[in-house]
Amino acid sequence: MTSLRTSILRISLRRTGRATASVCCVAALVALVPPCLFAQASVPQRLDEGSFTIVVRGQRVGREQFSVQQRTGVDGAVVELRAESATGDRRTAMRLEADSAGTPLRYTVEERQGTEQTLRLGGQRVRGRFTTLARSVTGEAAREYLLRPGAVVVEDEGLVQHALLVRQPLRASGDGVTRPSLTPVANSQGAVHIVLESIADTVTIAGAHRIAQRWRVVTASSEVRLIWADLDGRLLRISIPARGLDARRDDVPR
Repeated sequence: MTSLRTSILRISLRRTGRATASVCCVAALVALVPPCLFAQASVPQRLDEGSFTIVVRGQRVGREQFSVQQRTGVDGAVVELRAESATGDRRTAMRLEADSAGTPLRYTVEERQGTEQTLRLGGQRVRGRFTTLARSVTGEAAREYLLRPGAVVVEDEGLVQHALLVRQPLRASGDGVTRPSLTPVANSQGAVHIVLESIADTVTIAGAHRIAQRWRVVTASSEVRLIWADLDGRLLRISIPARGLDARRDDVPR
């Protein structure tokens, strides 16, 4: 344990910006500690599992496999999202743990282009702040965010992350809420606006018509995303009109 602490304290960052030594140490821990040691928890309850086919302007470009689980741990109720996606020769693996409000506790992302790892990012909540350490082809960078109440992760890429956005306590068409947002991969934060547009829309999944709620999300960069989910919050379809992107679930949720 002493050697581990010594190694962490000796980590030097080539591109730290305004990061402090404490940020570096916490973020380095996130990157180095195996995922199995993140938290002691109860047996997880599966909330959802499946895959999406991603189509851009009518052309199939990739696929994302995902799972959503819930368990009780040292942080109380924890929702865990996992995803592995492939678009061309780009591969991404993501794991996000959040509390019952959707606010991040721990977060990891790894990206590869062909055989080259282009990004490895780890983050963890510590005393009201969220610290990250990113290692990429351009170097290393640490960041610390003030974690405002109700903050959620909203990345530019990835589908299953939207499962936390449709867990809002909204009941009637037209109800909306604005939440603080973090975009760790882009080193930015802002706000996301979430509106329940329809409580009884229809979406076709694997040839079957499903009743769904339709949500409208406007990100910090003003990008509009449309999300269809069933009454249990299981994602069915995601559309990003400005990109010509449409992702539909491959099978009906079970």
